[in-house]
Amino acid sequence: MIVKVCRVDEERADEWNRIINESPQGTIFHTWNWLNIAARHSGCTLHPLIGYVKNEPVGLFPLFSRRQFGLNFVFSPPPHTALLYLGPALLSDKIPLQSKRENMYSSFLDKVNEYIDQELRAHYVQIFLPPNFSDPRFFTWSGYTVRPEYNYVSDLMPGAEKLFQSLPKKKRQDITRARKRGITVKMGGKSELDAIYHLMVERYREQGRSVLVPKEYLFDILDTYPKNLKIFVTHYEGEIVSGLIDIIDKDSLLSWIGNPKPLKSISPSPNDLLLWEEIQYCCEQGISSYVTMGAAGNERLHTYYSTKFNPRLDVRFSAKKSSFFVECLESAYAHAYKPAISYVKRSGFS
Repeated sequence: MIVKVCRVDEERADEWNRIINESPQGTIFHTWNWLNIAARHSGCTLHPLIGYVKNEPVGLFPLFSRRQFGLNFVFSPPPHTALLYLGPALLSDKIPLQSKRENMYSSFLDKVNEYIDQELRAHYVQIFLPPNFSDPRFFTWSGYTVRPEYNYVSDLMPGAEKLFQSLPKKKRQDITRARKRGITVKMGGKSELDAIYHLMVERYREQGRSVLVPKEYLFDILDTYPKNLKIFVTHYEGEIVSGLIDIIDKDSLLSWIGNPKPLKSISPSPNDLLLWEEIQYCCEQGISSYVTMGAAGNERLHTYYSTKFNPRLDVRFSAKKSSFFVECLESAYAHAYKPAISYVKRSGFS
């Protein structure tokens, strides 16, 4: 099967979005406008690639490139955009035979790999594959290191009443106590997003960390996708004490950014009520699943709120490939420079 890969421009934005709508791997993050906003705020160059067989599209692959320190980096998604996955979206489900699907898929990704090697001359490639991309073997065969990544996905079809009763007794009591104490949850817009961002900056500062996602990026996403972004905030004694920035993508609500611990001690925690109000909203709107993005990591014994609803574990994959020199730099950064900087910040020397 001969696959041709083309880098497309704005004139094919409609075709790009049609592929996203038809692909099992297509997400809101793959849409044309989101990709261009991400490129603008990450300082990367977007390379939107579509694969064709006899003028019929078979899939797409958004890549982002950046040159830094004399080295060429390729990402999908780009850094500092709060995107946990991107990667390819395929139309292979239209092909009935497994052998032909695998042939098409491998041919398409071979061409993408050629583009990465020959056009972008990458020294480092990092790809986080999207949900429903269940076959990462090609990346292993092509020299990538592949590892699993996870989300928790909670089924909301039982409805709010049954879900509430399924919570542990103490959680139900804490939610009731929070309401009696005067803690409320409301939905908002840009000013509420700004308040959540400020809370995150302050909480990260206490931990010797920095918020790397630009606030202007979040504002641009909200302006472009006002129906998809849902901003929830908790109020207590006349001020916003916590909040969440969520995304509606197809029939799921993605718990995306926020949920910082309040800057002052409040008991019971307003975040239990915040997350429950999210679940109630989803049930009222007919949203079928609640996705806790990136919460189910490789560590054991997680206590995330969404685990109280007996979620399923959604497994996806990441793929990374780099030159030996970049591997050495990455190891030095992770094991020496980064811990040292973190220590300095926590100690108050900076």
